[in-house]
Amino acid sequence: MSLNFDIEYPMQSLYIAKIFYDHDKLNELLDCLDDDITISWDELSQLEQTAVGCIFADSRYHYQPEKYIDRDHYRSDQDVYVLRDPLLTRYDNLCRRLEAAEGITKVENPFAKDLESAIHRHMQLSSYCYDYRWIDSTQDKKGAKLVLFLFEEFAVYYDLIEALFSILDFCEETIPKLESRLAKQVGAKVIRLPVPAATEKEAA
Repeated sequence: MSLNFDIEYPMQSLYIAKIFYDHDKLNELLDCLDDDITISWDELSQLEQTAVGCIFADSRYHYQPEKYIDRDHYRSDQDVYVLRDPLLTRYDNLCRRLEAAEGITKVENPFAKDLESAIHRHMQLSSYCYDYRWIDSTQDKKGAKLVLFLFEEFAVYYDLIEALFSILDFCEETIPKLESRLAKQVGAKVIRLPVPAATEKEAA
């Protein structure tokens, strides 16, 4: 085993931990891991997969085995994450309220377009082994969600983790602007609700 190999995987583990630390969520990550986990290369996969599910407040994981769709089409096995979060829900709900107040569609709503653009921008990862879908509340009555499809060869978890945090950061930074725009339209101050921690996970 080369020195580079010895160093690479522990450094990836520490980098993931730093991302969570920078967002004040390191303790939440550690709570989701086994007490005896190490930063060795053979436990990196557990850390990566756990980390993806610890960023959004409501994360659901599903494993889909390989499948022959028909004679000529084959789908490899994949990990599927259904991600919801109060920040995403708040942003999406404000968008729907703004559209109703201004009489515009979501296509005409600049805040809805900005969120979609932010998601697509941050989800441009250095890998071909993944896919994702952004689904807002007009498409799912249960609310806005981001769905990830990670294929067998996917390896850039640190990029994905940064991307997911960046999406939530965008929501948190932009919600006050959305609230102010909506307040001007309805002629009253929009109550800025605190974003609660999710206590019960909704069904995906």
